[in-house]
Amino acid sequence: MNTTRPSRRELMRRLGGAAVALGMWPRADAAQAPPQRRIRWAAGWLLWRDYKPRRFTLADALQDLKTAGADGIEFTPRPGELAASGLTIESVKQMLRDSGLVVSAHYLSGPFDDPSKQAEVLAQAQEKIESLRAFGARHLVIGPPAAPAGENRMDVIARMAPVLTELGRHARSQGIVIGIHPHLNTVIETPEETDAIMAQCDPAFVGLALDTGHFHLAGGDVVAAVRKHGARLNYFHFKDAVRPFARPDFLPNLRDLGKGEVDFPGVMRALRDLRYQGWIDVEQDFTATTPGESCRSSMRYVRDVLDPIYT
Repeated sequence: MNTTRPSRRELMRRLGGAAVALGMWPRADAAQAPPQRRIRWAAGWLLWRDYKPRRFTLADALQDLKTAGADGIEFTPRPGELAASGLTIESVKQMLRDSGLVVSAHYLSGPFDDPSKQAEVLAQAQEKIESLRAFGARHLVIGPPAAPAGENRMDVIARMAPVLTELGRHARSQGIVIGIHPHLNTVIETPEETDAIMAQCDPAFVGLALDTGHFHLAGGDVVAAVRKHGARLNYFHFKDAVRPFARPDFLPNLRDLGKGEVDFPGVMRALRDLRYQGWIDVEQDFTATTPGESCRSSMRYVRDVLDPIYT
């Protein structure tokens, strides 16, 4: 019998081999799967579409997004927009496949405050729902209407709630989720108005698609709102901004991510704590540079500052 005691190095080698065999430790040469990304990043087509100094095509936007490292694009074709550009849904889907990107959401606004127009609202929503399904997307962002002159804003919100709940039920039956999007110069912009519509809509069918820039300019604390409404958050618009805001033009107040006052690191810590999974759309309504430069700047901030906080 060999009674030679193994050296310390040999003993550790044997123990390590046993641990690998039992699945306790990974093999040193095993390929490590990257951590699953629970947040996907998009940017909005409107920054390219509405840029005044020159005309950009959808192909330009997709190339900029691909270069910047985005996962998708928030793309809501206006009536006749595809045909005017010589495009169809099928050709856009091919462009998306070629770029490795997907559609994150569509946007819908309408007379949600008028119960007599509920059928009209549902018909408009159905067009967006069918388009979302064609693109393989599932988020419909709901933009509130402007407040009717002279009316109590809370009364208008109370009228909207059942219409939005029915819209949410209609969308959910087809695999689509809706999120209310507080927006400046509409009936839902402040923290109090956001709280009111959330309280009065059925949480089973109506979520919150928070816009950090609009909410900040309306006097809100974005981090507090994320923590307060965490269970209802299903989509985001990220934009930076600086106060004070002078009605009605908010474009001069907007900034690329990390260049304004919004506490995005705090937002990401809150999302990490909430285990948020889903889309965040870098939704710049305006840029002082170019759409491509703005997108790359914000996505660098995402990559260097925000993603590390979450992951």
